[in-house]
Amino acid sequence: MTYHLGLISIFLLAGLRSIHGQADSGALYFPSESKAVQNENLPLMPAPAIVPQYNSAPLQYQSFVNQLISVAIANVTLSINRLMPPRSRSNENLVFSPISITAALALVLLGSNGETFNEISRVLGLQAGISDIDYRSQFFHERFSDLLDKLVATAGFQLGHDVRVANALFVQDTYPIRELYKNVANALYEASVVNVDFQNDPTNAGNVINEWVARSTRGKIRQLLAADPPRETTVILSSALYFMAEWERPFFEHSTKRRPFYPDGRKSPTDIEVDMMANGGLFPYFRDRRLGCEILGFPYKGNRSTMYVVMPVNSSKDNLERILSTLTIDDLEQLVSHTVLTEVITVFPKMIIESTIDLEDTLKQMGIKSLFNPRESNLALLGDIKPTYGNAVTNFTKNIKNYDVNSIDTIRQLINQQSRDNSYLNPGLYADQVIHKVYVDINEKGTEAAAATSVFLTKSGKVTFRVDVPFFFFIRHEETKTILFWGSVTVPTPSFRKFN
Repeated sequence: MTYHLGLISIFLLAGLRSIHGQADSGALYFPSESKAVQNENLPLMPAPAIVPQYNSAPLQYQSFVNQLISVAIANVTLSINRLMPPRSRSNENLVFSPISITAALALVLLGSNGETFNEISRVLGLQAGISDIDYRSQFFHERFSDLLDKLVATAGFQLGHDVRVANALFVQDTYPIRELYKNVANALYEASVVNVDFQNDPTNAGNVINEWVARSTRGKIRQLLAADPPRETTVILSSALYFMAEWERPFFEHSTKRRPFYPDGRKSPTDIEVDMMANGGLFPYFRDRRLGCEILGFPYKGNRSTMYVVMPVNSSKDNLERILSTLTIDDLEQLVSHTVLTEVITVFPKMIIESTIDLEDTLKQMGIKSLFNPRESNLALLGDIKPTYGNAVTNFTKNIKNYDVNSIDTIRQLINQQSRDNSYLNPGLYADQVIHKVYVDINEKGTEAAAATSVFLTKSGKVTFRVDVPFFFFIRHEETKTILFWGSVTVPTPSFRKFN
């Protein structure tokens, strides 16, 4: 079986114009000279000592931050799943990539300051885990970058052919991105900067972005932006991931049959059928009586990543929603850690799932609010303030040049030391939309194994794991315990109506 997944997360950042205290969407805001002059006499304090670059940090501390990131991604996973509108009534499926969303948030965090920085770092658990995060946020970015590299290199896929992580900034060609931001984003996240003209040619800008998405997902997602981006868009931050992987134990292609699927539980009648793949052998399995569910693991080649399928006992779409609403990180860890290799006969849906979600409301409920408010959003480290807009800004720029600024945190501290109200250094960017799109294609390969092992399906197996009711799944990188993908399925797609 081959598992194709293409996904994309983007932040659409619009520009803000400020006129006499009134805000409206429009061109890029730079501070007026009069406002700059008011700040002209602010004391220029020396920059704090730059924390040594963090590859030299003790291994124990690096391991701690790695674990912090893993927990942060799990928190993002469960929060998004819990806060998304209920889908049980409409038989909708949800699939998303926590690590792609976290990568997009990391690009925003990298350029943020003030309350926007505080909110994002709080949602990611960084403020609780790293007490001096204001001075050490670059350590998070370096460790997260290493994690992404490790996932690509060790996930058990064919390196260079089946895995691709891509990040990009699409920037209005008249908008100045801070050079240090570009350098750090490129060095840590390999984020390329692409100039487009949202204001005068939004159609072409949209085409450029959609073409990048198609290339980055190997054609699995051909169109992210269905309409032209708004003309007031200034920057689009994007994170895309594509991978194709084979099971350690492939499903049997010639055993696939159309079988009933029961959205309301096996005791309720159904006219829905789906193509069900079949497999058998030793798989990680556990039945949790406390949570009232079963879990089965499907390892990928190399056993470094596993797709875990969790099916509630007496599952239905309502029971699935109930267990998902109370699930915790500890519950997930317990489910995985208690699995043992067990002889299993299993049937599992062959399916293609596509999901497009706007995360704005969900992120607001998680605590990231200022980013979407034109008056409160603070992305001062992303936009570059030119020295021609007032003496205070000129002095600020000269002050930066007096230091060996090789950390994004140093910029943040310099800004914050010069003004308690640093809005005059905020480039006026705010998030207009956060779009996340995922395409999943699960199908079987390995026809030679089918004839030899199909008899095994009917004669062996201590456990039968029949996934013909609603379930959820997650794909985890075992070494780092990082959740790569998450999905809840009420009715697999494609599905077919049974006519009597």
